[in-house]
Amino acid sequence: LVDEANSEPQTMEQELKRLQTLQSYFVLDSEGEEQFDRITRMAAQVFDVPIALVSLVDLGRQWFLSRVGLDASVTETPRQLAFCAHTIISKHKTMVIPDASQDFRFQNNPFVTDGLKVRFYAGAALISPEGYKLGTLCMISPTARPQGLTDSQQVMLEEMGSMVVSAMVARRNRMVKQDYEERFKALAATFVETSQQLNQAKETLTQVLERQSWDMDHEDTVQLSELARDLDMRSQICAATTRNILMDVVTGESIGMQEEKTCPRAASTEEETSSRRGSVRDSLASVDTNASYLAETLLGFDEIVNPSTDMTKLFDNVNAIVAKFPYRDHVTVELHKSVPKRIIAEDLLLFRSVLNLLTHCMGQQEDASEELNQSGIVIRRSASRDDELLVKAVQRGKAIPKERANDLFKNKDSLLAPVATMVRSMGGRYGMYEGKWTHGGATGTTGVQSIFWFQIPYGLLESDLMEPSQNTLDKTLLKSHDMSLAHGSAHSTTTSKTAGSNMSLDTDPFQRALLEAGCGGR
Repeated sequence: LVDEANSEPQTMEQELKRLQTLQSYFVLDSEGEEQFDRITRMAAQVFDVPIALVSLVDLGRQWFLSRVGLDASVTETPRQLAFCAHTIISKHKTMVIPDASQDFRFQNNPFVTDGLKVRFYAGAALISPEGYKLGTLCMISPTARPQGLTDSQQVMLEEMGSMVVSAMVARRNRMVKQDYEERFKALAATFVETSQQLNQAKETLTQVLERQSWDMDHEDTVQLSELARDLDMRSQICAATTRNILMDVVTGESIGMQEEKTCPRAASTEEETSSRRGSVRDSLASVDTNASYLAETLLGFDEIVNPSTDMTKLFDNVNAIVAKFPYRDHVTVELHKSVPKRIIAEDLLLFRSVLNLLTHCMGQQEDASEELNQSGIVIRRSASRDDELLVKAVQRGKAIPKERANDLFKNKDSLLAPVATMVRSMGGRYGMYEGKWTHGGATGTTGVQSIFWFQIPYGLLESDLMEPSQNTLDKTLLKSHDMSLAHGSAHSTTTSKTAGSNMSLDTDPFQRALLEAGCGGR
């Protein structure tokens, strides 16, 4: 439930950029730090409340960066139950709930009816220098406060929230600076090694040139060819390393400029700032890099300005998030060519539903069988109804009982519970069946696994109804992520399927599941 009069609708693109900005601060799942605890203690004392929190709103959860008055074991709660999730979409910087038991949005919330028995809530949005609401500094009390907060108290709470943001910015800058130092050391080591190799190359060429005969035999040719390839490779390594560091310098300059806006006392003189920016531009020019292009690249994605959901953009955005997941897994993401390029649907709800469904399936325990340690998702148009979108994801590991799947859709701690809520709000349905999955168009299939699905109706823009040929995908999009590399890094490859290729799923079990759910046949 949302207070539409006081809330700003969020698009899929806006939420993705907000989540990317939140990730860029390197605070999620970090150890507690005194600089943040000091602010929450002060807030609890100043406003005379038993609980004060610094809450960061992540995908599917709110995570507590700092907490006072809450058990240390409670580090996060589901986003769907979070008061702070409403604060970050509010039109105002603060949200005050005098009595949550009388507010239609929260009166049935478990934190209100049970447990903490929340009555009074006040939260100030943590607005980053990039302009995104990353979370809140909030206060909670089991005692209602009909008078709420005075204007001066709201201003004070917002100032404390700004202190939290300043501490986050300073913390990130320290980490970035440390990373810069390590990168520059690596760059220096690369140049030293390259210099040694060049000296060896010089000696080799000298020996060749000092020979009495100038006739080049096969061995000489091979030797010089290998030397040339080696020098070329090392030259590319140096250039790539330098370019990456200079890209980080541009990012650091942007961070520094944003910190100057947030913390004016830390700003340098105009001459120093101008000199520093000029130095960066000169360095970028030396490696043939355009600064404005870099800035656009770092931002990530264009703004959506129409009411439709761009399905290829959704496909790209899902892959952008999946590529950063720390799971050791093989994952495929497929957008079938039967899906229109643009559909009228709730883009943010669809994006979060797809991501939650896949995240759940990726995050299950490893199975003894390697072929079952894979997950994936397929987005296609329903074969039974042309105006419905079908999303299917396979859960890694062996199949689970159907009763367990039903519980997962109801359990508030499960990633599937928000999927159920969002799919219902879009007029759709969901479920699970057992079947075999073919990953990435491979010839072989896995054993029997649990395949979770949801199906939602969609519409088309008038212009696309007039010219349907302009709204069709040329081919099926398929991206594979190999999540088994060190430190959770992913290697992704994108391919396409040719027309008439087989479906990725054994359709018979899904057909039976649709019939059981009363959804009709194909």
